[in-house]
Amino acid sequence: FKKKPDGIHRCCFKCEICPNGTYFNKTGNPYECINCKDTEWSAAGSTSCNLRELEFAPFTDIGAILIMVGAWALVVLTVAMSVLFAINYNTPVVRSAGGPMCFLNLGCLCLSNVSVFFYFDKPTASSRVMRLLPFRLFYTVSLACFVVRSFQIVFIFKMAAKFPNFHSV
Repeated sequence: FKKKPDGIHRCCFKCEICPNGTYFNKTGNPYECINCKDTEWSAAGSTSCNLRELEFAPFTDIGAILIMVGAWALVVLTVAMSVLFAINYNTPVVRSAGGPMCFLNLGCLCLSNVSVFFYFDKPTASSRVMRLLPFRLFYTVSLACFVVRSFQIVFIFKMAAKFPNFHSV
C-alpha cells in the first residue's frame, strides 16, 4: 500500500493499494507506486515485478483439439466434394458449376485449411511461414475463383437480358 495524504497534516494519510502493473518499494518513496517495465507485470498490491512468460497453445489443449478436428472435417468434406465432382465431371451440373475451376477452388480451400495445424505449440521459423503463406496464397486464389465465377454468372444473365436472341443463333 502507498500512503495517500489525508488533509493538511503530514501525519494523516490513507493507505491505497498499488494497481496492476505497479509495485510498492518499501525502501523508496512511501507516497507513490512504481510502474513495472514493459517486459514485466505485477498484481495489485505487489512489492515487486515479475518477468512476463510466453505461453503457447499446446496440441493437447481442448480448444486446439476442437479446432484441429474442425479443420480435418473441412479437409475431408472438401476432398469428398472433389471426388464427387470428379466422378460426375461430364455432367451438366458440374460443367455449369465451373468445371475445372471447381477443382482449383476446392484444392485451394483444402490447402488453406491445412495451415491451421501450424498455429499450435511454440512457433519455429518454418511454422511461421507455414501459418501465413499457404493460407494467404490459397485463400486468395479461392476467393478469386469465386469472384470470377460470380462475374461469369452476372455477365451471362446481363447478356441474356440485352440480347435475348443471341443464344438461339
